[in-house]
Amino acid sequence: MAKKEQELVYSDHAVIRMQQRGITKDVISFIFKYGKKTITHQDHRYIFNSKKQKKSNRKILLDKTFIKFQKQIENTALIVNNGMLVTAYRIQGRIWR
Repeated sequence: MAKKEQELVYSDHAVIRMQQRGITKDVISFIFKYGKKTITHQDHRYIFNSKKQKKSNRKILLDKTFIKFQKQIENTALIVNNGMLVTAYRIQGRIWR
């Protein structure tokens, strides 16, 4: 269930945070394309949940990018506002849904 191809714009803050946290653009693109979107205040949070993907679309789990960066994909969240990546961060603990 891929979203319509939308180009993600990276803010200056997001680029700095990605470098500091060692998060690659491949990981960001994968989460943005296949992750679950939830609304947080005025922004959208994208996360990737492997357990839910196993039930709905197993083919995603065979993707080369997912296999290479699985741990990073599962532990990263994105904050997006109007198609612009505001920040990306590591998930620590539980995210309430």
